[in-house]
Amino acid sequence: MNEILKTVSEEVGKVCSSVDEMELEALGTKIEEADSIYIYGNGRSGLVGRMTAMRLMHSGYRVYVIGETTTPAFREGDLLLILSGSGKGHSVRTMTEKAKRLGGNTALVTASDDKELRETFDAVLSIDASTKHNDIPTIQPLGNQFDQSMHLILDGLIINLNKKAVKDDREIKAKHFNLE
Repeated sequence: MNEILKTVSEEVGKVCSSVDEMELEALGTKIEEADSIYIYGNGRSGLVGRMTAMRLMHSGYRVYVIGETTTPAFREGDLLLILSGSGKGHSVRTMTEKAKRLGGNTALVTASDDKELRETFDAVLSIDASTKHNDIPTIQPLGNQFDQSMHLILDGLIINLNKKAVKDDREIKAKHFNLE
């Protein structure tokens, strides 16, 4: 078991350290400039999206998860952030086109380094990790490596945004749910 855990953490560490910092900075800029942030992902990527939305909310951003009943209308100046290993699919394409028609920006976090996707989205963060759509060697099934790496990378991005905005832990904790 310890050998498996060691291998998983080494794999994820390798993926995280290979991220293009310019792509990460470009995504951070889109987040900082957005009036509101709308996050979409399916399956495990959707769960990472929910964790990312929570941390962005704690950091003072107005953020919504697409599919929740309290998600308001998308408007000009908003950001659609899609988390998807393939970056493709009917829902992704439909939402991206509509967000652009409404005057918003679009960003994608994906394991696909596809030229067409780079031309479609305003910002693309490509993560070189295994999904069910590629053959990157890993001991992990399906998209585990992508989802785990994406979570850590996006958390790191938010930490960086908070440092740039000089937000401290006290300010972030003040926004944490407090009815428990």
